[in-house]
Amino acid sequence: MKNTPGVIAALLLTLFTAVPAFAAERKPNVLFIIVDDLTTTLGCMGDAQVHTPHMDALAARGVRFDHAYTQFALCNPSRCSFLTGCYPERTKVFDLVTSLRGGLPKEVTLPQHFKNNGYVAGRIGKVFHVPDPKTKLDVELGAPLHKDTALFEDAKAANDPDDKPRGTAKGEGFNRAWAASLKSATEFTDYQIASDAISTLEQFKDKPFFLAVGFIRPHTPYVAPKPFFDAIDKAKLTLPPFYRESGENVSKMPPSALRANNNVFRYEAPTRDEAREATQAYLAATGFVDSQVGRVLARLKELHLDENTIVVLTGDHGYHLGEHGLWAKQTLFERGTHVPLIVAAPGVKPGVRDGLVEQVDIYPTLCDLAALPLPKHLQGRSLKPMLDDPTAKGKQVAISTMVSTRTKLTGHGVRTDAFRYIQWDEDGGEQLYDLRTDPDELHNLAAQPAQAERMNRMRQRLAAHLKAVTQ
Repeated sequence: MKNTPGVIAALLLTLFTAVPAFAAERKPNVLFIIVDDLTTTLGCMGDAQVHTPHMDALAARGVRFDHAYTQFALCNPSRCSFLTGCYPERTKVFDLVTSLRGGLPKEVTLPQHFKNNGYVAGRIGKVFHVPDPKTKLDVELGAPLHKDTALFEDAKAANDPDDKPRGTAKGEGFNRAWAASLKSATEFTDYQIASDAISTLEQFKDKPFFLAVGFIRPHTPYVAPKPFFDAIDKAKLTLPPFYRESGENVSKMPPSALRANNNVFRYEAPTRDEAREATQAYLAATGFVDSQVGRVLARLKELHLDENTIVVLTGDHGYHLGEHGLWAKQTLFERGTHVPLIVAAPGVKPGVRDGLVEQVDIYPTLCDLAALPLPKHLQGRSLKPMLDDPTAKGKQVAISTMVSTRTKLTGHGVRTDAFRYIQWDEDGGEQLYDLRTDPDELHNLAAQPAQAERMNRMRQRLAAHLKAVTQ
């Protein structure tokens, strides 16, 4: 065949028109955003007072899971769980200092799995609570926590001089752990984390990437630039039943169910005014971290990466803002275990899913969306069927584990579509709440004869789960 100009032109046309098709086959990127101590106080999840326009916008273009649950309402155990895809009973991590390698000596973590499958990978800020020596990524940048510590102490001294630091031994601190800062947003830890994430996106933009970004606020202290405090109308905040006129009697709860408020109100219980101030401060810190999430998402779009990037956003566990008099994590109540979970992915239509899901499902979901092999050790299940089909059902139960700070007993919570069951080891007590009629979990039905059959079913479900995940 002669190489006529017409034939050559046709070959060139075929070659160049094939380039976009080849580019379209590029593996999807992953941006995994973890917000420390973020509960479901988002505008898109019905909180009328908080200002979270950037996370709300992400939810509007993605899928929002309204009933997502942590496997352990404490940073290290929770992160070990969703970064390995295993339940705490398998990771053997139940505190803030244990490495996941005790229970999982060889298993590959989520970011390492993507790196092992051809991705450039990085982690910015707080991703692991206890660093994993076997996760070796291309970029690893920590969180400069000293920035916010200094900002908080300066702002506290200026705004609340009567609340001085107390104590000289371990455990010293302020009674009211919040303050509005007059410093610029650029001075804060989360601003630097966002800046580092943006720089890493720019570095990774020409390759398939996995980037985990862990923000710090609204973790205590609730410190943020003053405009974020001013944006929250304290007078419109509604306090939970514990702080209302009739109050809430928690004296009959199992001792294991409650915990001290040493992260926020270390020395004295809050008045109603202080409870409103603390809520305002938590929402202000949430609004601030939203602004930094927005910076990262804006740069992702400016780099034209958003259409081929899977974005997952979640908190590491729930958080109490006065429910049952609690200002903390580490409980098995709804507020302690309920987390935000948003997934925006190429080809996935926006929407809301009501079915039960767990954070242990994040690892297999990202593998499924990126067409990566599923490691054999995973104990969660992919949420891709729910992402693809709005009618697909969630799990029958979501299960969380906790070690009581008061009694040191281990407890487990079982969340169904309508009920929450809590069981504490060594006859430490049981709790059962009908969330349809009692969303604030004020009436423990565990001892009612009418609930005996349901209680037995819950016990059986929990026993079956524990047997399955420890084998």
